[in-house]
Amino acid sequence: MYLMKKTHLLLFLFFFSLEVFSQQDPQFAQNKNNLLFTNPAFAGMSDGICASAINRQQWVGFKGAPVTTLAGIHSKIKLFGIKGGVGLSIADDRYEFSKDFQAKLAYSYHKRFMSGILGIGIEAGMINKDLEPEWIYPDEDGQTDGYIPHVATRKMILDLGLGIFYKLGENFYAGISMSHVHKPKIKYPELSSASFLSRHYFATVGYNFRMLNSPIEMQPSVFVKFDGTKMQYSGNLTALYNKKFSVGVSYRNKEAIIPMVGINLFSGLKIGYAYELSINRLITVSRGTHEFFVGYCFNFFGTTKDYKYRSIIYL
Repeated sequence: MYLMKKTHLLLFLFFFSLEVFSQQDPQFAQNKNNLLFTNPAFAGMSDGICASAINRQQWVGFKGAPVTTLAGIHSKIKLFGIKGGVGLSIADDRYEFSKDFQAKLAYSYHKRFMSGILGIGIEAGMINKDLEPEWIYPDEDGQTDGYIPHVATRKMILDLGLGIFYKLGENFYAGISMSHVHKPKIKYPELSSASFLSRHYFATVGYNFRMLNSPIEMQPSVFVKFDGTKMQYSGNLTALYNKKFSVGVSYRNKEAIIPMVGINLFSGLKIGYAYELSINRLITVSRGTHEFFVGYCFNFFGTTKDYKYRSIIYL
């Protein structure tokens, strides 16, 4: 039994270092519902005041696996005659003995460009990192390692981000952004060394088109994340029926296949679910990953639309 627990611990640390520490920002499956968190220029790009939340339970059945909760709200704004958008993102990311909390404000300047809207955004916020280690050392000498924290520690740092986002009606969007612009340093009081948050680069593009004269709308999209050493990309294809029901699948390179479903309810309420199935060796120690999404837009700008699709075929 002890050997089995030891083996599971080693497997966890190995995969954890590959999939979490190499990507210091939380990862999500429903990336197109998560654009505000990864790109401040997205703030205000939707009609009305839009709020959303995502809960991600990663590697279910594995003790110490990441659990991430994200909430955000954003809206259009006009100050001194200048059109733009503002947004707030809050994220709570917990894994093993680490607890990370982020809160950041975003502002996006909007300008008409080639029949669409171009947003140029900046964000500023804080990251609070808590470590509550419970180490069992194989020998007494290990307890004096200056690179390993021995007691609960906390560090709060300033974080900055930049982004550009372009939206053309309801059919096309694209964006690029960067987080941790100044590579904030993390120095815990009792450790002899310091680490830092590496810059993360994000890129996304999506296009919506209707299947002939039918109520089905196809929504392919691509999301790319790069931290300077490892590139991760996701390809997604979603079919939306009558602007109400959606079903899709996403593929993350060498990591997971992700079926997804969603429903758009009354007055802008959206609910989504994704099940992430690992295609690497994590499948032997985990029952997959669950991700839940809910979003709602309060439309105060007089742009309410009847989203039900009608065609002469279906009259």
